[in-house]
Amino acid sequence: MIRRILIVEPDLKIAQEMFLLFHFERGRFERDRYEPEIAESVAEAVEQAQTVNFDCIIMDVDLPEMNGYEAVALMKTIANNPPVVMTAAKNSLELETKVRQQDVYYYHLRSFDLDELKSAVGSVFEKLQELKRAGKPSIAAVPIVLKQLRLCQKRKEARNGCDR
Repeated sequence: MIRRILIVEPDLKIAQEMFLLFHFERGRFERDRYEPEIAESVAEAVEQAQTVNFDCIIMDVDLPEMNGYEAVALMKTIANNPPVVMTAAKNSLELETKVRQQDVYYYHLRSFDLDELKSAVGSVFEKLQELKRAGKPSIAAVPIVLKQLRLCQKRKEARNGCDR
């Protein structure tokens, strides 16, 4: 079974490390494999999610247009409600509170090793198998306008902030 993962990470070096981690990884059975894709921004992630049905999203908390925890609901709506694993380089009580208020499956601090991230994603797919066996329906995708995300990104670049 092919398990599609969208990695939303603006730092290309980190994104490539995650890509390689999953690209060569196998699931519980030899026929199971991961198919990761990279998006450097929310706008790119939305574009990809409108054409590919991702099974899991790994999303950084620091994204160009908005905070990752703010993009969770948007991505879940667009991408047919996949589990989200949120990643962060640094943590604070305030940040962790904001992340945990969202519908995030797992919160991964990059100060931990990548094996923990791999384990979290493996857990996501085990949970998806359970839901599939239980016949739980998925949420229908809702189209959105990417123009607003791009405008927000331009404003942030111009003023180092974004009005929402």
